[in-house]
Amino acid sequence: MGNGISQMRTSSSSSRKSININRRQIPDDVILDILTRLPAKSVVRFRCVSRTWCSFTHDPFFASLHHARSLTRDNGSALLLSYPDPSSSSTSFSFFERKQGFRNLQISHVDQQYTHLSEIIRGILCINYRRSHRVDICNITTQETITLPRSTNIPIRSDAGVDFDIVYEPRYSFGFNSSTRDYKVLNICSITRYKLQVNPNNGLSTREVSQRTVEFEIFTIGCDRGAGSWRKIDPGYPYDQELHGLSSESVCADGVIHWRHRFFDQEILLAFDLKQEKFQIIQVPKEALEFHLMKQVKGCLVLMGHVISGYNRNKIVLWILEDRLNQIWMKENVVFPSHSPCLWPVGSFKTGLILLAQHGYADPAAWAAYYCDLETKNLCMIQVPELKSVKLPCGEAGKPSDVVLTEHAENLLSLTSNVYSSMQEEKVKQFAG
Repeated sequence: MGNGISQMRTSSSSSRKSININRRQIPDDVILDILTRLPAKSVVRFRCVSRTWCSFTHDPFFASLHHARSLTRDNGSALLLSYPDPSSSSTSFSFFERKQGFRNLQISHVDQQYTHLSEIIRGILCINYRRSHRVDICNITTQETITLPRSTNIPIRSDAGVDFDIVYEPRYSFGFNSSTRDYKVLNICSITRYKLQVNPNNGLSTREVSQRTVEFEIFTIGCDRGAGSWRKIDPGYPYDQELHGLSSESVCADGVIHWRHRFFDQEILLAFDLKQEKFQIIQVPKEALEFHLMKQVKGCLVLMGHVISGYNRNKIVLWILEDRLNQIWMKENVVFPSHSPCLWPVGSFKTGLILLAQHGYADPAAWAAYYCDLETKNLCMIQVPELKSVKLPCGEAGKPSDVVLTEHAENLLSLTSNVYSSMQEEKVKQFAG
């Protein structure tokens, strides 16, 4: 019997050795290829298998490849609906997946009145708390959040004096540069210096503008160059003098952040290249001067206008910036059937626009989602039955207020980890096809 037990132990030991040998024989390339094809939830669980797997899955190149494959993997992408929740003074996020239906994520600490949310870029969100000047970066997939260091342009204590006052107005814009895989936050801070004067007759004080300046700085997320601190840049004249009152609303397309701005009494499109870190002034077509709705579609910036009068009540005019450097625009008209509801663009998909319609203004919860393919001009309803159960805010007629419905693909990018595996970037790129 002792011999039998000994043989069993020997056999078991041999099996374990065989398994370990076979495991060691699995190339890292194969492991990497398999892991990038799995759902994010499974990848997170498999991080416990070994240090190597943990290192693999924390690498930013792995996260980028996994995100790219999530866009094409069946059930790898979902619809992301974000909207303000007036009952809790927060912003709610809902994911709709074909097999799982809606699952909710609520960022309860977001105060709508004093908070600005950036557009969601590859599953990453920038949150700016206006009162405290705090800036958070949030990964929607992993729900990981980091707080950026305080801007160097905004002192902790005001340096105002008895006879002068200083007002700081930072504007934070968020973007992604695909060529360097960098997420960046750009702070354009308007600094206004006031001189205080006291009327000797009534003792009341008044203030007059004595000086206005604009300071610029950039924070790079997840990159060793400039990581962990704000870095000042100097774009020079006229940007350091003429960007007061810049809108907080921006759109990032093809590695460039865009704003609508009034520059020298002229309506223009202001662009900032995240790679070169330089500004550019882009002239807007005369017909599009009143179009202030901006979206990113297929890597291009699009200005949109909604015609809601006359026979063209269901018509959207698009001005597409096809060539930014040469400032070439292309105009497209999207005319919907006369029986279709009044539609308004609220997001983008792979080849077109996602539109939201309110069937009845008396019932703000009765919304419906549609998709318009810009290549074929076909319009079809997106089957999201749970959409009507979500309490959306009631905006202007035909224009949802602060509601975004867009495509969302999982992103495993770690905002805090600086772990880099031994694999090279070229090794990851070969799987991207």
